[in-house]
Amino acid sequence: MKRFLTALALSVGFAGASLAAEDDMKPVMTELKDGGYQFHMAHYSSLVVITDEGVLVVDPNHEFRAEAMRAEIARLTDQPVVKVLYSHPHFDHSRGGQIFKDEGAKFITHAGCTELLARDLEKRVVQPDVTYEGDEYRIELGGKVVEMRYYGANDGQCNSAIYMPEDKVLMAVDWHLQGFVNMPGRLNTHDYVGSLNTLRRVTAELDFDTVISGHMPSSSPEQLAEDLAFNKALFKAVWDGMQAGKSVEELKETVKLPAFSHWFMYEQNLPAHVERMAYSIWHGQ
Repeated sequence: MKRFLTALALSVGFAGASLAAEDDMKPVMTELKDGGYQFHMAHYSSLVVITDEGVLVVDPNHEFRAEAMRAEIARLTDQPVVKVLYSHPHFDHSRGGQIFKDEGAKFITHAGCTELLARDLEKRVVQPDVTYEGDEYRIELGGKVVEMRYYGANDGQCNSAIYMPEDKVLMAVDWHLQGFVNMPGRLNTHDYVGSLNTLRRVTAELDFDTVISGHMPSSSPEQLAEDLAFNKALFKAVWDGMQAGKSVEELKETVKLPAFSHWFMYEQNLPAHVERMAYSIWHGQ
């Protein structure tokens, strides 16, 4: 696990697929529920839903992963990919979908993501065909139900939680990265208070027994709960310190979360997370 997280830190920190651990480069398609699969390769996960009316995919995650995912789908069904959902606009997740567009797939995302997706100067992001506004978009395909749930800003401004209510599957991309105190350079768009609110709401409002993390080979409701506990503890420590009149620099030196000291890169990266939480509290995002 430590080797995996080390490679993950490099990969998501520098967006380089070549930095992935060799064993993680192998494409893995895991059946979670009847017709519902997690595709994982090189530190990135997609949700794949196979029905007799076509296939739904969440996040292409770069051309080489999308091609490998399409090959794995072909091993399971001859149905075409008909819908591709973007969980959010970050290019490491949204690039690579042309292989699905070529077979006629419709691309769907939150309306707040459209301008951000259009910023891809390399033109590797397929622009959405359908956007939704408000808090929820429901897709029914071949007897399966997939919902896109918007809870406000978290790791970006327009991230959708992906939820299959009848199958009790939740997909959390970038706002759930269990056991890993992420690299400081990845926090610039991370609204920490927003992420805390998202974790609280999905826990309180959704019924799920299966969790997909956008970057981990596996997750679980228990690991999501631990992630929520980390976010709560960080918020409380920073808020209490700010109310006591401590500066951000003092908080970076003094805030410790011993219950999470076993998390990967805790010692190196916790001060940056303290600073980003403080910014979210006093700046509002």
